[in-house]
Amino acid sequence: MRVRLLGTAAGGGVPQWNCRCANCLAARRSLIPPLAQCSLAFSPAGEEWYLVNATPDVTQQLARWEELHPQSGIRSTPIRGVILTDGELDHTLGLLHLREATGWTLYATSPVVRMLDDHLRLLPALRRYAEIRVHELSLDAPLLLSEGASRVEVRLVETGRHLPRYLGRPAGAAAGVGVGLILTDLSSGRRVAHAPCVAELSDTLRDHLRGAEVIFFDGTFWSEDELRRLGIGAEGAAAMGHIPVGGEAGSALWLSKLSARTKLYVHLNNTNVLLDPASAARAWIRTLGLEVATDGWAATL
Repeated sequence: MRVRLLGTAAGGGVPQWNCRCANCLAARRSLIPPLAQCSLAFSPAGEEWYLVNATPDVTQQLARWEELHPQSGIRSTPIRGVILTDGELDHTLGLLHLREATGWTLYATSPVVRMLDDHLRLLPALRRYAEIRVHELSLDAPLLLSEGASRVEVRLVETGRHLPRYLGRPAGAAAGVGVGLILTDLSSGRRVAHAPCVAELSDTLRDHLRGAEVIFFDGTFWSEDELRRLGIGAEGAAAMGHIPVGGEAGSALWLSKLSARTKLYVHLNNTNVLLDPASAARAWIRTLGLEVATDGWAATL
């Protein structure tokens, strides 16, 4: 199995087009690298690829990496499908950019499919342009993706029931509105976990992550009051569906107890102090065996 991080930033990327926070200013001055919005690509054997989430940056992300380019004929793509972890705008709006390609499959839980069908109306719009197959995923049954003799098992683990803002956030969200993925190469037994939006550090999530060799984990906010302190948002991290990284109840100390060889933070908001490689926060997570991911990080497992 091959994996590549296509982007590591939260919604808006770094720099965000309308932001003058310290990190966005540093990115515009080339003091820190710009980051695309969070997405992962993986392939069972290196020829057929699947995207985890489709961001508004998707066409630039596909253009950046040669293995994702058209490989034959005038029009083609090695992208066989898109797997959604939730229905958030920064993870779904890129689906519209994939309308030129036909014959790919959208994989999502039934609550997320309903969001795309009934609320965003993305699927009805896409079907006017291309034949898009929809495969509904279940928390109880793994998805098996094959390429020749190579097989990857995709298991879902619930990471929270936070609903996108465009739904009005009604009470009683169903299971499956937010998930992480456990990708297992069935030949080698090696596992990759991808959990970009985590609202709860549950025992179930810990159990799923224990067998992973590589973990990509929600690093959206450093602190609960990050946006409030900067005067750019009223909600805290928890209300937005994210466990902060720092603090006694944060994800860093929790993740440090897991034995994965590689533990990388993804989905970082442009305000997160971790984006500064010289920050005390970055130095601290390194002492715990954690690191911040970079766009383009790749591995074969």
